[in-house]
Amino acid sequence: MDRLDCNRSCDCFTGNGIADEFVAGFILEQYANKDLTGQEIKAAIISDRQVSGYYYNAFEKQFVERNIKTCLITVEEGEQNKNLSQVNNVIKELTDSGMNSNDWIIAFGGGAVHDIAAFAASLYTGRSRFIAVPTTLSSMAETCCSDNAFLNSGSRKNTASVPVTQTAVFVDPKYLSTVPKKYIPNGYAQIIRYALLSDFGLLTALIDISDSSLSDIRVFLNRVYAARAAIDRKNPVLLKLGSELSEAIEGYFRFMNYSEGEALALSLYATVPDKARTAIAAIYLKLNLPTELKGVSFNAIMNSLKESYRKGSSSDKPMVCYEEKDGKGSWVINNPSDEEALEILEDRLKKITAGSSAIASNDGEA
Repeated sequence: MDRLDCNRSCDCFTGNGIADEFVAGFILEQYANKDLTGQEIKAAIISDRQVSGYYYNAFEKQFVERNIKTCLITVEEGEQNKNLSQVNNVIKELTDSGMNSNDWIIAFGGGAVHDIAAFAASLYTGRSRFIAVPTTLSSMAETCCSDNAFLNSGSRKNTASVPVTQTAVFVDPKYLSTVPKKYIPNGYAQIIRYALLSDFGLLTALIDISDSSLSDIRVFLNRVYAARAAIDRKNPVLLKLGSELSEAIEGYFRFMNYSEGEALALSLYATVPDKARTAIAAIYLKLNLPTELKGVSFNAIMNSLKESYRKGSSSDKPMVCYEEKDGKGSWVINNPSDEEALEILEDRLKKITAGSSAIASNDGEA
């Protein structure tokens, strides 16, 4: 078992098979100098049906062997299910199980599971401690270094957030073998964003790691976390790169047609400078990422963006743009007016709808 340098205060461990062997042991270590006579330690494991179906029995065994009582709380995976209704259901089950500050909440799944679990852990008055066991590349890249959990509302993304404080994160690459094909790009897209902002060499590393068995990704993830830390030090707002257009794409389809990673990949492709787009397209081809928005017209997405600005939900937000000065290019944070922001987004949208702008021409758009 190795440690990851995630630049956060929590313990972060990695190794093939560690999740089934060391999570329960880690919990007991926290009570090494305490008398637990007559006390029962409980762990609520929050997961989705697919992950729990594949792995729960093997994962639970370590707790049974150490006399830690467990309960499984299942939630629905996916951005469309990250909402307060699911958090409320989790809190109800935590309450029914009598969870308290002597107990543990364990998020066991992908990004949506972790957001829901972290939100519930933050709001639950029992104050149980929180452990994360990510099972997708996206959640492995994000969970260790994220300070907040986010929920969506309807077609609007990240409308609510709470601070996250993990006691420990266990990154076990064995889980990546069962990630559904549709969700694999989620991890790729987030890492591409880090690469564009901080460490372009991560793109080559990402291609290499995508071709391997991912049995040992410690060096790769440490490089990902280092890139993320460098961006945080410079300005965390830079991490919004591409979010305006990706959120519009996800929201238009109510998080159904395009995964979070696919939408972000499309937005990043539209946002990079023209001279870099050919090289990025070759990388996307190797990673099976989309470069063209399909199934919706240019006008439909553009009208959705205009409506968002008209309602004020997107107004007065900074925008990350690529600018060149004296022959050198860099990503900068601008504060455009609504009209200027829409012009920028219109130009980006054209880059990914050139072959599909005629689709649904009778959608009713102006």
